[in-house]
Amino acid sequence: MAEGLRHASRQLVKGWAETPSCSYNHSRRAISAQQRPVSTPSIAAPVLQASPGQQTAQRWAWPSAWSQSVRRNTTQTVEAGPEGPSSSAVPALVVFGGNGFVGSRVCQEALKTGLAVISINRSGAPTQGGSWVNDVQWVKADVFSPESWKPQLQGAIGVVSCLGAFGSNEFMYKMCGESNISVFTEAAKAGVPRAAFISVHDYNVPSWVLSGYFQGKRSAEQALIQSFPEAGVAIRPSFVHGSRQVGSVSIPLSAVGVPLDRVLGLLPAKNLASWPVLGLGLTPPVSVNAVAKAAVAAATDPAVPPGVMDLWTIKEGYET
Repeated sequence: MAEGLRHASRQLVKGWAETPSCSYNHSRRAISAQQRPVSTPSIAAPVLQASPGQQTAQRWAWPSAWSQSVRRNTTQTVEAGPEGPSSSAVPALVVFGGNGFVGSRVCQEALKTGLAVISINRSGAPTQGGSWVNDVQWVKADVFSPESWKPQLQGAIGVVSCLGAFGSNEFMYKMCGESNISVFTEAAKAGVPRAAFISVHDYNVPSWVLSGYFQGKRSAEQALIQSFPEAGVAIRPSFVHGSRQVGSVSIPLSAVGVPLDRVLGLLPAKNLASWPVLGLGLTPPVSVNAVAKAAVAAATDPAVPPGVMDLWTIKEGYET
């Protein structure tokens, strides 16, 4: 009889371990753009007493084993398709321009907080960057063809747009303004709850200076606030420094930015920076890590107020 009870007990334990809710497939797979959309879980926000950046990290501080289990171990760029992202229990942040200087840091910061990350850009995954590249779902798409990428917005917790470029005034307005306007318009239609935009500090320069660049950024800000009046944040950094990867070469912008920031820190920079033209050279730079932290917080944390997040707020709240 005792032997029979032991046999029944072993069978019961074996059956429980083999149920879908208790077993786990540890093999990772590449994510296809043709799979089902991300579903955002209902998460009770903890009582937070930290800064907005720390609040975001705490809110999405998933157990490391869980967050690692949903990431991929091979880099793959998928062509945009009619379906949304793959089904996952982890909230997804969609980053436009995630393979650029600021965008790549936004992706890394989001991954650190435990979020799934989808990057939409023209060229797909970067050729350099480190192991974090393997943890991002890269979607190759044209921002001016929203039908190709808007399914990726389904179920997203937020979007961050890092789009922008230099060139002729017409080209700059198109890339800094029209591209971002399209992103925010479609994100609002898709029901994405929050949005953040990497804009630019107001240098108080004459209107003819890089007019396409500055006018494009301001037009995008207006579209952001119109589309997300209660949850849109325009982040306005100054010169952004850090290690910028150009092909296989790493450009240490911090070699200029850090000493300059220290020198300007000895001056009443906030007052001097408002001077017309002269303020351009007296505005302190900001680290790319601080900008990335601010962007992730703005796109995911309801505690971050809507509107413009100026340079001083970025430095005081997110630069350590």
